[in-house]
Amino acid sequence: MIIGGTTWPKDRRWIAGISLAAAVAAACYAAEWSADGSLPGGSSRTGFVAGVVAGAIIVFELLLWPRRRVRSWRLGSAQSWLRAHVWLGLLAVPLVLLHARLLFVGGLLNLALLAMFFAVIASGVWGLVLQQYLPRAMLEQVPAETIYDQIEHVSRQQCRETAKLVDAVCEAEPARGHGDARATGGGVGHGPGPDGVDHDSDGNDGIDDDEHAVVTGFRSMTGIQGRVVETLAVYTAIPGTLAVRRRFFADIRPYLLAGQASGSPLAGAAAAAEFFGGLRAASPAAAADLIGRLEQACEQRRQLDLQARMHRLLHGWLLVHVPLSVVLGLLLAIHVPVALWYW
Repeated sequence: MIIGGTTWPKDRRWIAGISLAAAVAAACYAAEWSADGSLPGGSSRTGFVAGVVAGAIIVFELLLWPRRRVRSWRLGSAQSWLRAHVWLGLLAVPLVLLHARLLFVGGLLNLALLAMFFAVIASGVWGLVLQQYLPRAMLEQVPAETIYDQIEHVSRQQCRETAKLVDAVCEAEPARGHGDARATGGGVGHGPGPDGVDHDSDGNDGIDDDEHAVVTGFRSMTGIQGRVVETLAVYTAIPGTLAVRRRFFADIRPYLLAGQASGSPLAGAAAAAEFFGGLRAASPAAAADLIGRLEQACEQRRQLDLQARMHRLLHGWLLVHVPLSVVLGLLLAIHVPVALWYW
């Protein structure tokens, strides 16, 4: 949940409400403390009421997860539940402090319950902080953002299209023995190469020399960044580009397929810039556009890797928050009857 912006009017009401409730509870606690001359505990009037309200809030907090799973529940919108989850959870902090005699409590169960409660609050606050910054950072740093579950599919598709472009534009490997067999990614005559693309005997994947190769790329145009489809006229292979072909299949293609997991130095922007700078220096000027497209494909893969890391960070905190919340609920279920028994 993002706090501020268009949601600020609603958040402001919640902030005012929980601040007022916390102030009233603190004033009642201070008055009872002054009247009794000793620090009120959980069995005092104010401490007991604060504990009951805090316990009810914790139960409500735990209901958010079944509310998300059971779509048939029509008890308010998901955003309303999430907003209440956040602000009521923060209100529970001062109430728990009052119920626990400002943390001057004893007993192993009470200490375990307090420790678990503050661990849940800390993990929830951490997740809330991440939600304020990571979506904005992803929007700014990952213009090639796609659906998270489709990242590997998009990367494989981009690799296939880039391999077609390389086959169409780059010089073929020298012929081996008889016939016109070429090591253009492993194709001999018709058949799939190592990239899963059918390579024709001319190495151009079914693209005639007098037609066009359809390629995709990511570029900024009139302030909009995203995936675009372009056509590149292909007539003959560019002389002197055999090294580009070899570097593609040896270094670029593995990185486009596996990303950061490949261990390729192309995962770093500085190393990639050095790599492509050397490739430009060793290639004819006519290959500049091709090399630029290869560099752009690697940049897209770096963006998708960054998106995957941000996505895992943005959602990974739930792997801590949810189990801790369940344990907190179990400890609370034990604490209530035990506390009432000894009251």
